[in-house]
Amino acid sequence: MLFNIMSSSSVSLQVKLAAARVLAKCKSSYSVSHKAYKTGMELVLNSSDEDFMVAMLYSLSKLACILIPLTSYQVDFLLLFLNRERTSHVKETALRCLHFLFRRGLCENSDNSGIIHGLFSIMEEPEISMPMQYKALRVLHKVLLSIPPSSLHMELREFMRLQTIIENTSQYPGLRKSCLAICILADLCCRTKDRAAIENVFGCSSLPSRVISLIKDHIKLLLMPLLEDSQNDLRICQELQGLLKILLTVVESHPSLGCLVLDNIKEVIEYYLVTVASTDRAVRSTHLAVNFKGKKQNSFIFKFLSKIYRFLVACLDNLYVVGAIDTEVLSKVNILAEIVCQCSLIDCYTYLLYHLLLHSQPICDGLVHENDETHPASCLIKCTTFVNKVLTGTNGWTAYKVGAHAACQGEWSLATIIFRTLIQKVKSVSCCSWLNALFHYSNSEEKFQLPKQPKQGTTSIIELVGTIEFPLSCDYKDDTCARLARNIYDCNYYDQLTQSHMELCSSLKILEASATSSQEFCFQRWFLSLRARVLENLVCVVKTLREVLLNVDQNLNQVETESNDKLKFLKSYQDFNQISLQLFRLAEEFNLLRASFIGMDSESSEVLAAHSLSSSVLAFVTAFGVANIDQDSQRIFIGVKTSSNLQALTIQNLQRLFWCVDNRTRASFSLLLNYFDLNENCLSPGSGYRTCSIRYKDREVVNVCNYAVSSAVCLLQKTASEFTKNALSLVSSTLIKLMHIHLGIPKYFFKVRPFIGAELFLHNEDSVNGVEISVTHGSHITLNICLQLKNVPLNLLVKSTKCYCILHCSTSFLVPCGQTLGHSQSISEAWKDGEIFELNQKLVCHVLDGVAGKRRVGMHSRAHGNSVAVETFMDFRPNEKGQGFSHCSLDVSNFPVGSYRIKWHSCMVDSQDSYWSLLPLNPGPVFFVTKSRIG
Repeated sequence: MLFNIMSSSSVSLQVKLAAARVLAKCKSSYSVSHKAYKTGMELVLNSSDEDFMVAMLYSLSKLACILIPLTSYQVDFLLLFLNRERTSHVKETALRCLHFLFRRGLCENSDNSGIIHGLFSIMEEPEISMPMQYKALRVLHKVLLSIPPSSLHMELREFMRLQTIIENTSQYPGLRKSCLAICILADLCCRTKDRAAIENVFGCSSLPSRVISLIKDHIKLLLMPLLEDSQNDLRICQELQGLLKILLTVVESHPSLGCLVLDNIKEVIEYYLVTVASTDRAVRSTHLAVNFKGKKQNSFIFKFLSKIYRFLVACLDNLYVVGAIDTEVLSKVNILAEIVCQCSLIDCYTYLLYHLLLHSQPICDGLVHENDETHPASCLIKCTTFVNKVLTGTNGWTAYKVGAHAACQGEWSLATIIFRTLIQKVKSVSCCSWLNALFHYSNSEEKFQLPKQPKQGTTSIIELVGTIEFPLSCDYKDDTCARLARNIYDCNYYDQLTQSHMELCSSLKILEASATSSQEFCFQRWFLSLRARVLENLVCVVKTLREVLLNVDQNLNQVETESNDKLKFLKSYQDFNQISLQLFRLAEEFNLLRASFIGMDSESSEVLAAHSLSSSVLAFVTAFGVANIDQDSQRIFIGVKTSSNLQALTIQNLQRLFWCVDNRTRASFSLLLNYFDLNENCLSPGSGYRTCSIRYKDREVVNVCNYAVSSAVCLLQKTASEFTKNALSLVSSTLIKLMHIHLGIPKYFFKVRPFIGAELFLHNEDSVNGVEISVTHGSHITLNICLQLKNVPLNLLVKSTKCYCILHCSTSFLVPCGQTLGHSQSISEAWKDGEIFELNQKLVCHVLDGVAGKRRVGMHSRAHGNSVAVETFMDFRPNEKGQGFSHCSLDVSNFPVGSYRIKWHSCMVDSQDSYWSLLPLNPGPVFFVTKSRIG
């Protein structure tokens, strides 16, 4: 019937168009769809009406998505409508349909050569419009991505024509078309496996180098119109962002070209700062000529240099991951940063970005300083001048931004001074409390670092600034570690470390007092709590090391040794055992913190990963010494877990965290596992948290892990008597190395906003008033459950696919009379409630068991001493409102009469199969066990 309507001359055009659109819905069977497709093709070929042809091309393309074998025929059919005889409307429709088919990945068996040739033919037509060329380029990009990398070399000569298109549009740098053409070339050089074929086709210089040069030239052309002050800064920033992203992709695929990329970025910066901004290059870096007032007409300079800075950081991260950072790369970063710091038109915040990049620890460690101008110690004069100008020549908000960035980069001396000064300037009580917390935390981290601190007794800011010393890079030579090890046993440094812990606790107390609800400053208080517990354990490590050294030279096997001294000696190793367990748990809690704040920026996540890894390596070295010294001491002391189990936990945890960032120590891990008779297959699965790399800024944490693991393997070859001293030395030297690392504060710490959490609502059929949950003694309780996600922003990139929840109750959770209807302390304060960590670990195992097909269905109950505990798991599919519904049953038949609180925790798995913890936003519900009715 449809075909009769469309082929009849007596039917109006509007009816034919409606019938053409209905044709795409002929999907009842393969034969029906096939017949509709074949007949539709004939109708298009025999028709001369443009509107009818357009409607039919859309419908036929939709049918081709169902008839997969006919997709290649549809592509060839659409190419017929790209010739010169067709109107622009028909050509545009054909391009849209081609883009539709290739975007769905249905054209793997198409004739790529014919498609590419046809697309270039239409783009090279002299009368073709720019929008039409852009649509053709979009299709060409999808075609490129559909070709297997191993086959791309056969199409290289066709893609050479892209260079002509780019050259023809060089006078229009703002066009999307030229950027897309560069992106296609970049993808071509990144995906092609045969690099020799690229060089043969594109000439003597490699294609990646040509792409880098094209991006550089295009950025310079993009900046040229700014001379007229008539361009839209936002549009130029967007184009610049896109080009830098393409350049980063090229660096990822060709890390050997890192130096070339940095040279081209340097050329762009010099071009803009010298030619466009008329910068006086004669200004030396020793004469700090920074625009602290920040004129409005220079606003684009700040945006431009900020984007370049983020590109440099990302570039260094990528080069570090593949091991492509060398002295030449770092030297070019140094030169580039100095060029920016010499500019007299930048604001103080931009200056700080490049100043810290220039003098950051990894940069300084990798450079051979031949003069005092580039040595980190020479930063003192420049830094003091800079700090004075920040505090006297800027407003409070700019100084706060500088202090916050310094804290994120681990420059604690600078952050401490700025926050301390700002406290005196603010009038708001809440702002004063916030700055006080930041000051105490920065001061704590400053005291924690091993290098020399400002001299005692300094009170004025000018005097204090004059004593700043940027910490020197850590030298890992044995003699240096031995010298520093003697310092760590000194009682003065023990006192300083204790003061650092007290300062951190003061920061936490200030935020606790400022919080008006359990959810306020949640991330900040949780992070400070974990960091405080780390420092507390490090104080214990230093104290225990000092005690052990007093006895380490004694021979414990001699009869003359007093049993009292022997037990005291072994008690020190038991302390090591407990410290290792605490550090092991802290490493896991840092991971839980990272997984509990959905939408956290990647940089903050990497900082938390570095904190987790540092705690894990300390847990490993302390457990490693305990396990072996314990064997040498005939296992006299008793712990909660045997040292061999502890060894398994710490090796497993360090191996899992370290596996994500470095592969060079796999052999060492295997040797350790074999030594302790631990089979890799017997270890429990990983935590399930999304993996996260360590940023380049914190790369020293990975170096410490390399050192600890390799040193542990070497110790296995020592005799028992040699092992004792060397094991203690490994603990102290690892601790010292970690103290040299400037771990910054997560950027997310400065984001004070509601976090994504969940609320749980329960009721059962036996409820007396529809609100209270009750069950008669000796029965199971059946619950209807609603899980509600809260504080989910509309623009959140993470999409939830499934939620999980655990309910846990014990006879020890008895609620006193009179408190059943009131609200208990919210368990969203996860750093105070150990149950949150335990419940989350069970949820992780439940999710992983489901992935592995090992999930146990139903309720679980167990007895602990005189108490009975029950728990159950539930799965939810949240709807568009973030609500999930389920039901469950708890076996509380052995619970005595009384009121009990149910503890709960939930999580979600996103579309990328990443695990996210959902903190509870309301307390667990209370249920009543009532007496059985008689009669």
